[in-house]
Amino acid sequence: MEEEVGESVIAKSTGEQEEEDVAPQDAALFHHLETGKKISKEEANYKKQEMLSQDGQSCVKCKFNLPDEKKCHIVDGEIDNEYGISKFFSPKGDGMLPGDIVWDFIKKTEKKLRYEEGYVIPKGAEGFQCKDCKYYMHSGNCLLIKANFTPEMSCAFVVKIGNGTEI
Repeated sequence: MEEEVGESVIAKSTGEQEEEDVAPQDAALFHHLETGKKISKEEANYKKQEMLSQDGQSCVKCKFNLPDEKKCHIVDGEIDNEYGISKFFSPKGDGMLPGDIVWDFIKKTEKKLRYEEGYVIPKGAEGFQCKDCKYYMHSGNCLLIKANFTPEMSCAFVVKIGNGTEI
Protein backbone atom coordinates (compact mmCIF):
# COMPACT_ATOMS: atom_id res chain seq x y z
CA MET A 1 0.00 0.00 0.00
CA GLU A 2 2.85 2.45 0.74
CA GLU A 3 3.80 2.40 -2.96
CA GLU A 4 0.45 4.02 -3.81
CA VAL A 5 1.12 7.25 -1.91
CA GLY A 6 3.87 9.83 -2.16
CA GLU A 7 7.11 9.30 -0.25
CA SER A 8 6.75 12.60 1.60
CA VAL A 9 3.29 11.55 2.85
CA ILE A 10 4.78 8.42 4.40
CA ALA A 11 7.80 10.31 5.77
CA LYS A 12 5.65 12.90 7.52
CA SER A 13 3.02 10.58 8.98
CA THR A 14 4.66 7.33 10.10
CA GLY A 15 7.50 6.32 12.34
CA GLU A 16 8.55 5.74 15.92
CA GLN A 17 9.87 8.65 17.95
CA GLU A 18 10.08 10.27 21.34
CA GLU A 19 9.59 13.94 22.17
CA GLU A 20 13.33 14.17 22.84
CA ASP A 21 14.03 13.30 19.16
CA VAL A 22 13.74 16.94 18.04
CA ALA A 23 16.20 17.64 15.22
CA PRO A 24 17.41 21.12 14.14
CA GLN A 25 15.04 20.87 11.16
CA ASP A 26 12.14 20.25 13.55
CA ALA A 27 13.06 23.38 15.50
CA ALA A 28 12.81 25.33 12.22
CA LEU A 29 9.21 24.16 11.75
CA PHE A 30 8.40 25.09 15.35
CA HIS A 31 9.91 28.54 14.71
CA HIS A 32 7.73 28.94 11.61
CA LEU A 33 4.64 28.01 13.62
CA GLU A 34 5.58 30.59 16.28
CA THR A 35 6.39 33.46 13.91
CA GLY A 36 4.38 32.66 10.78
CA LYS A 37 7.52 33.28 8.72
CA LYS A 38 9.26 30.78 6.51
CA ILE A 39 13.00 30.75 5.84
CA SER A 40 14.20 32.23 2.56
CA LYS A 41 15.66 29.92 -0.06
CA GLU A 42 19.02 31.64 0.33
CA GLU A 43 19.11 31.19 4.11
CA ALA A 44 18.00 27.56 3.72
CA ASN A 45 20.74 26.88 1.13
CA TYR A 46 17.99 25.66 -1.19
CA LYS A 47 19.24 24.56 -4.58
CA LYS A 48 18.00 22.65 -7.55
CA GLN A 49 20.35 19.73 -8.20
CA GLU A 50 21.31 18.89 -11.78
CA MET A 51 20.87 15.23 -10.92
CA LEU A 52 19.97 13.33 -7.78
CA SER A 53 22.71 12.58 -5.29
CA GLN A 54 23.78 8.97 -4.81
CA ASP A 55 21.45 8.62 -1.84
CA GLY A 56 18.56 10.06 -3.90
CA GLN A 57 17.83 12.91 -1.51
CA SER A 58 15.38 15.50 -2.81
CA CYS A 59 12.36 17.42 -1.55
CA VAL A 60 9.94 14.64 -2.53
CA LYS A 61 11.55 12.36 0.09
CA CYS A 62 11.40 14.99 2.84
CA LYS A 63 8.82 14.99 5.64
CA PHE A 64 8.33 18.76 5.21
CA ASN A 65 7.38 18.50 1.52
CA LEU A 66 3.92 19.44 0.25
CA PRO A 67 4.21 17.79 -3.17
CA ASP A 68 0.95 18.94 -4.79
CA GLU A 69 1.50 22.54 -3.71
CA LYS A 70 5.25 22.44 -4.58
CA LYS A 71 5.87 23.97 -1.17
CA CYS A 72 7.80 23.24 1.98
CA HIS A 73 6.65 23.68 5.56
CA ILE A 74 9.89 25.57 6.28
CA VAL A 75 11.36 27.08 3.09
CA ASP A 76 9.58 30.01 1.42
CA GLY A 77 8.53 29.91 -2.24
CA GLU A 78 7.94 27.22 -4.82
CA ILE A 79 10.23 24.21 -4.61
CA ASP A 80 11.17 21.53 -7.11
CA ASN A 81 9.97 18.18 -5.75
CA GLU A 82 12.32 15.96 -7.75
CA TYR A 83 15.59 17.94 -7.71
CA GLY A 84 15.22 20.56 -4.98
CA ILE A 85 17.01 20.25 -1.65
CA SER A 86 17.86 22.48 1.30
CA LYS A 87 19.76 22.19 4.57
CA PHE A 88 16.38 21.42 6.18
CA PHE A 89 15.98 18.12 4.30
CA SER A 90 14.61 15.60 6.79
CA PRO A 91 13.91 12.03 5.63
CA LYS A 92 11.54 9.45 7.08
CA GLY A 93 12.63 8.47 10.57
CA ASP A 94 14.68 11.61 11.25
CA GLY A 95 13.51 13.69 14.21
CA MET A 96 9.84 14.20 15.00
CA LEU A 97 6.86 13.94 12.67
CA PRO A 98 5.49 17.35 11.56
CA GLY A 99 2.09 16.64 13.12
CA ASP A 100 3.74 15.92 16.45
CA ILE A 101 5.73 19.15 16.19
CA VAL A 102 2.41 20.97 15.69
CA TRP A 103 0.97 19.13 18.71
CA ASP A 104 3.96 20.24 20.80
CA PHE A 105 3.42 23.82 19.57
CA ILE A 106 -0.26 23.67 20.54
CA LYS A 107 0.52 22.31 24.02
CA LYS A 108 2.96 25.19 24.59
CA THR A 109 0.92 28.03 23.06
CA GLU A 110 -2.65 26.75 23.44
CA LYS A 111 -3.35 27.86 19.85
CA LYS A 112 -4.60 25.51 17.14
CA LEU A 113 -3.64 26.11 13.51
CA ARG A 114 -5.98 27.99 11.20
CA TYR A 115 -7.64 25.88 8.49
CA GLU A 116 -5.44 27.40 5.74
CA GLU A 117 -2.27 26.52 7.64
CA GLY A 118 -3.16 22.83 7.55
CA TYR A 119 -3.22 22.49 3.75
CA VAL A 120 -6.48 20.56 4.08
CA ILE A 121 -7.74 18.52 1.12
CA PRO A 122 -11.25 17.07 0.68
CA LYS A 123 -10.05 13.48 0.12
CA GLY A 124 -6.73 12.12 1.30
CA ALA A 125 -4.84 9.08 0.04
CA GLU A 126 -6.17 5.76 1.31
CA GLY A 127 -4.65 5.05 4.71
CA PHE A 128 -3.67 8.70 5.24
CA GLN A 129 -7.06 10.29 5.84
CA CYS A 130 -8.42 12.03 8.93
CA LYS A 131 -9.99 8.77 10.10
CA ASP A 132 -6.47 7.26 10.13
CA CYS A 133 -4.95 10.15 12.13
CA LYS A 134 -4.37 10.09 15.87
CA TYR A 135 -5.38 13.77 16.11
CA TYR A 136 -8.82 13.24 14.54
CA MET A 137 -11.78 13.19 16.89
CA HIS A 138 -14.76 11.24 15.61
CA SER A 139 -16.96 14.24 16.39
CA GLY A 140 -15.36 15.79 13.27
CA ASN A 141 -12.97 17.99 15.20
CA CYS A 142 -9.20 17.91 15.06
CA LEU A 143 -6.76 18.48 17.90
CA LEU A 144 -4.40 20.39 15.57
CA ILE A 145 -6.58 22.51 13.25
CA LYS A 146 -9.59 24.74 13.94
CA ALA A 147 -12.34 23.24 11.76
CA ASN A 148 -14.67 20.32 11.31
CA PHE A 149 -13.52 17.44 9.15
CA THR A 150 -15.05 14.43 7.47
CA PRO A 151 -13.27 11.09 7.85
CA GLU A 152 -12.06 11.12 4.20
CA MET A 153 -10.35 14.50 4.42
CA SER A 154 -6.64 14.93 5.14
CA CYS A 155 -4.10 17.61 5.95
CA ALA A 156 -0.36 18.15 5.76
CA PHE A 157 0.04 17.11 9.40
CA VAL A 158 -1.71 13.73 9.45
CA VAL A 159 -0.03 11.25 11.81
CA LYS A 160 -1.16 7.67 11.46
CA ILE A 161 -2.60 6.05 14.56
CA GLY A 162 0.12 4.17 16.40
CA ASN A 163 2.96 6.37 15.10
CA GLY A 164 5.00 9.23 16.52
CA THR A 165 4.86 10.40 20.12
CA GLU A 166 2.12 9.38 22.50
CA ILE A 167 -0.58 11.94 23.17
